[in-house]
Amino acid sequence: MRIDDPSGSEGPKEVDYIRYDNPYEAYLNAQIRVDDALIPLLDEHIAFLEDDEDIDLVLESFEHNVYRVKKQIYTDVEDWEQLIDHLPEDRLEEIKNNPKGQGDLLIKELIWIRNYENKWMKK
Repeated sequence: MRIDDPSGSEGPKEVDYIRYDNPYEAYLNAQIRVDDALIPLLDEHIAFLEDDEDIDLVLESFEHNVYRVKKQIYTDVEDWEQLIDHLPEDRLEEIKNNPKGQGDLLIKELIWIRNYENKWMKK
C-alpha cells in the first residue's frame, strides 16, 4: 500500500502495518486497505448479478466479504475494542450517528464489525 509522505519527501512511502496509536494514520491506512480489497469483491459480485444470481444472496455474500476484509484489516486493536466496552451507550450512539474525527471513525468501524458478529456469527 502507498500513501503520500507527509514529511514532504519525493514520492509515496510504503506502509506495511497500521499504527493504532495515531488515530488519523490508523484510519487512513485502514480505509486504503479496505478500498483496495473491495475492488475485486465488487467486480465479483457485479458478475454474480449479471449472471442473474439472486440479489438477496449476492448482497448477503457481499456483506460477509466486507466483514471478512474489515476483520482482517482491523487486527491488533485490543486497546480500541476495550475502549468500546467502556464507552457509555449514548456516546456509542453519537459515534455511530455523527462521528467526529478519525478516532470516532475508527471506533465506528469496530462497532460495525462487532454488530455484524453479534447479528450473524452468534446464531
